[in-house]
Amino acid sequence: MKQKLLLASAISLAAQSALGAGFYLKEQSVVSQGAAFAGAGARTDSASSVYFNPAGTAGMDSQLELGAHVLMPDQKVTGRAAIGALSTATQEPLETKVIPNFYYTRPLAGGVVGIGVSAPYGSTNEYDQTFVGALDSYYTGLKTIDFSLSYAKEISDKVRLGAALVYQTADIEQRKLVSSVLLGQGSSSTATLKGDSTALTYTLGAQFDLENGGVLGLNYKPALDQDIEGTSTISNNFNLNVPGVGAVPIAAGSYNASGTLKLPSMISASLIWPLSDKTDLLFDVTRYGWSAYDNLTVNTQWGAPLGTQPSVSPQNYKDTTSFALGLEHAYDDSLTVRAGMHFDPTPTNNTDRSFSTPDGDRTWLAVGASKEMESGWIWDFAFTHINVEDATLDREIATGVVARADAESSFNILSIGVRVPF
Repeated sequence: MKQKLLLASAISLAAQSALGAGFYLKEQSVVSQGAAFAGAGARTDSASSVYFNPAGTAGMDSQLELGAHVLMPDQKVTGRAAIGALSTATQEPLETKVIPNFYYTRPLAGGVVGIGVSAPYGSTNEYDQTFVGALDSYYTGLKTIDFSLSYAKEISDKVRLGAALVYQTADIEQRKLVSSVLLGQGSSSTATLKGDSTALTYTLGAQFDLENGGVLGLNYKPALDQDIEGTSTISNNFNLNVPGVGAVPIAAGSYNASGTLKLPSMISASLIWPLSDKTDLLFDVTRYGWSAYDNLTVNTQWGAPLGTQPSVSPQNYKDTTSFALGLEHAYDDSLTVRAGMHFDPTPTNNTDRSFSTPDGDRTWLAVGASKEMESGWIWDFAFTHINVEDATLDREIATGVVARADAESSFNILSIGVRVPF
């Protein structure tokens, strides 16, 4: 038997309601949300450039930007084949969530310093313990927070460079059912993993002004490993079948566990191209290094006679490329409207797709507006609808045991923000 019984997906952090493909939350700016993130890395008017491209803050005055995104999911996961007493009943594992953003810029030392607080990965999903998907995960919670400190400078009249140092925290909890169907015994147990981690990373960016008044932006975020340390808690005694050893009694209790969350690299090119004095064409292409997320390995310290045992669960994500196209039009000096479309392919596949990530290709349709008040405050609004291609799950839990389901998903996002000059 494969070692998937050793809490195989104990840090299956792929938070399924993350609104980017895979488990990435793109909702880091209300302004860019309104154009489906087309041109996000080429903007020069928003403190949220601290996240999307630090070079975009060069030349900015002091600005405070606050934003909130209300994520309203509609997802149904239906099992296709029962496993023992576990049912195929349709589940709705997602709830409405709010993602906040905070950014601040200030001219300093010949350039501009920026501060950002954002949540690029994070969600919560929950199935019934009686559902077939509970063998993979019946509860997954992930929260990451980025604390960014950036600096940007105008190198010439047409070139801006920027970089950010990012301190990221990660907190996770996952619960799965260790079922008698798999253990070959008359009792069941649940396994709960809780852990946290911190890591340092960076962002690099550049912007180039074009002869026609447009802007080209380039941005790079490297891959990042979060080394999670925590505990795995077993609710009831059970026998663990270990290859070459046989059935080993495992007592209820907490055991030290560790694993690595592998986050992808991102490299993007953004373009703002003037069509007229008041209308801009917006474009973005982003390449995600999702293939870094090839597997999940959890090391659990079971004690004698097993000692520390690794558990490897294949994920086999593939690298993907997303595209976004949008328009932005200034009606007058105080009102700007925008709209965009975004295609974001999933890195998952039917065989290895987890119940914590019943993901499919995503198509975004977004509209937004910005209104400047007499006080100088700018209010930003956006509405987004995301259609997700239906997904098939055929997740092998153990040799000869496959949890099968179909997922149908769509999302609506309502975003509101404000930019305050100082």
